[in-house]
Amino acid sequence: MAHHCTASLRLRFLIALAGVFLLAVITLGLLTKLVFFPALYREEQSIIVNEMDRLERSVIVNKQQLLAQARDWATWDDTYEFVQGNYPRYAEVNFSQSMFEEMRYKLMAFFNADGEVHFLGGLNPTTGQYQTCETATQACSWMMPYVVSMQRFIQEDSDKEHNVLYTHPSPTMVASSPILRTDSSGPPTGWLFKVRAMNSDWLSVLSELTGMPLSLTVRTVSSLPESRTTSTIMGNTVLAERYLAAYQPGATIAISSRLQRDRYLAGLRSLRYVLIWTGVMMFLVIVAVLVLLQHMILTPLRKLTRLTQQLDTQPAFQHELSSRNDEIGLLARTFEHQFTHQRQLNEKLSVLSTHDTLTGLPNRRLFDQELQRAVEQAIANNTSVAVMMLDIDHFKLFNDNYGHPKGDHCLTTVGKKLQELAERHDVVIARTGGEEFSVLAEMPVGEAHRLANTITMAIDALNYPHAFSPVSPHVTFSIGISSLNVNDGLTASALMSTADQALYEAKKAGRHQVRLYAPPLAKETISTHNTPP
Repeated sequence: MAHHCTASLRLRFLIALAGVFLLAVITLGLLTKLVFFPALYREEQSIIVNEMDRLERSVIVNKQQLLAQARDWATWDDTYEFVQGNYPRYAEVNFSQSMFEEMRYKLMAFFNADGEVHFLGGLNPTTGQYQTCETATQACSWMMPYVVSMQRFIQEDSDKEHNVLYTHPSPTMVASSPILRTDSSGPPTGWLFKVRAMNSDWLSVLSELTGMPLSLTVRTVSSLPESRTTSTIMGNTVLAERYLAAYQPGATIAISSRLQRDRYLAGLRSLRYVLIWTGVMMFLVIVAVLVLLQHMILTPLRKLTRLTQQLDTQPAFQHELSSRNDEIGLLARTFEHQFTHQRQLNEKLSVLSTHDTLTGLPNRRLFDQELQRAVEQAIANNTSVAVMMLDIDHFKLFNDNYGHPKGDHCLTTVGKKLQELAERHDVVIARTGGEEFSVLAEMPVGEAHRLANTITMAIDALNYPHAFSPVSPHVTFSIGISSLNVNDGLTASALMSTADQALYEAKKAGRHQVRLYAPPLAKETISTHNTPP
């Protein structure tokens, strides 16, 4: 019989392990599809965005360099005089075919204060020869699209520098600056624009700087896409494209690069390696578990089964089981220890659930239980019961000025004194709020009044400093008392409510005093104390 049960358990455990193995394989597959692959893809996309950010930063640096060159030329006395017509040899002295080629300028345009063309110089895109003009016509007609966009900018933001990309008639960088004297004084006398072509030579330089193969195209768009980076997977590479904002509406410049997917493919290979070895290790673990199951669990379990079958003939079985030195004995002793420990914990939890952890006084839960019991007993025996509500005067000021740790110490000290009074006078004193305490006294109202005065004097005798209290230099109590009879509708909630009203009147009357509730609430002070204002 025992052997049959053991074999059955072995079979069920094997089926369970097979199910676990299958579930683990499915889980790994789902994790791979839903977590690992998306994580690899997100990492790859992050790398693509970072690479395109690096590429765009290189473009921005190039634009800033062009703007700095335009600013240097624009804030020069010779340029200032040239635009005013006082330096006719300016272009002859400063411009040449080699200068434009060396600086990779396509065009330099000077405008006067009215926004009219003063001088144009550049490399003809057809012949590659340097030429100068005073208007963008005839041989210089290729300059006209640039001049139109430049004059539009002058009309819109004439007092600002300009550092943008043009898409028409071809992709170019354009930087401009108002023409001022060398010391930047005086009003602008015109504008200087520098244009650098974003052609194959420029791409070659940028590619050398970034280490990325680059290409550039102009896209027609109604507005710049929110995601300015796109990517297209092409086998072991990915074509990444970044859209750059252009000054002219309706188009954008797309700069692209073919990036290697080395990190993604390496991560994919590592993932596959990990998954294969995880499966192999899971299978080996299952085999090892089956072997250990027989040796460490099923064999001792068979012995335990025999012992349980002999329970009727061995009345001392429990004692013998607990005294064993093997795993079964350890298990029995552990259960016995845990049971004892749990019982102790339950006792502690019972105390914690009914007492305040800071002061050790009963809490609201225990107080409400005792109050309900006292009310029921008072109704049954026609005896008296009184409730007091105590509140530390201006305790918020105490916390605000002394700090919460000092406030906790104050509450602990007051709670200790109240606990002594509760034991001495056989009453229940509980902490029912932050600085609020409640007293349950099964006594007539006169005795309750005397007890309230005793409590007040005991707290005063502590002389616990409270320099920020408006009523006394030490910690004080305001107390409200309620004592109802059956005819007044004696209930626990009524006692608490009327005691709270009496406490309110005590606070309203200046605090550090005792007030008794009587229907209607008495306005006469039951007990007051001479306190400094």
